[in-house]
Amino acid sequence: MLEADPGNNSAPSDRWFVTNGVVAVGPVTFELVLRGVAFGRISTSSFIRHESWQVWRKLDEMESLSAVHRNQTVTELATASAGAEERARSAFSEPPPPPTGEELSSRPFNPQPASRKSFRPVSVDPVGVLAQAGELQEALLLTVSTAVAAASADVGLVHRVRGDLNAAVTVGGHGPGTEMLLGERLSREDPTLAAARAGRSVLSEPLPGDVSRYIIGRIERCLPEPESVAMVPLLLYGELVALFEIGRQGRPLRAHEVARVEDVVEALAERTVVMGWLD
Repeated sequence: MLEADPGNNSAPSDRWFVTNGVVAVGPVTFELVLRGVAFGRISTSSFIRHESWQVWRKLDEMESLSAVHRNQTVTELATASAGAEERARSAFSEPPPPPTGEELSSRPFNPQPASRKSFRPVSVDPVGVLAQAGELQEALLLTVSTAVAAASADVGLVHRVRGDLNAAVTVGGHGPGTEMLLGERLSREDPTLAAARAGRSVLSEPLPGDVSRYIIGRIERCLPEPESVAMVPLLLYGELVALFEIGRQGRPLRAHEVARVEDVVEALAERTVVMGWLD
């Protein structure tokens, strides 16, 4: 929710969360974030989330905005986040159909050359980051951000299984455009769900199969023509709790990068059990 400023009824609150995959801090004011950047305690490559959002943005993108445009962005993403529950309960919340195999096979395969630096794994500490989460939804948002950092991906989505809706619902995102998917229910015919329930992680093939097509269909709505996508499920006591999906442009994801995402999700599973979030 947005908190009203006594002097400006339309002004959003000034409470932010910041993470780089190793540490997570917040809520803090944006001014404190800027001070942290100025003194080298916070990297501009970190990710930031306003308390009213269910999505993450790059800190350097928010830092470059004027106060007016930053407040406008806060309000827009807060509105999208606040409307997620209503959308999830709507009969029209299912996504459009995924691209066909013919459509995908006709796309040119032109991966961009990658520097040696881009292949170096990014250091993350999911256990330390998740220690800052007080409830499952917050932990899911921290996990998707850490997963994106761990795999050097461009965007990420998290879908939570909702027993009351008998559906998996998109409850968080990382990267531009992911707010458009908030509150959307995965189609019951989506083979991604069957793979996730079986405990299988998925890495898209050069010629994507059925499961990859559905993941691509979601990811490409916020990341045009992703080079590669992947999915890692969160299961506890044999039941599917959530699914994490990532996408990247420029070069394909590799198996060892998806394995790092699996490590992040495993840390979430352990934290969920310790905190009793599903009890």
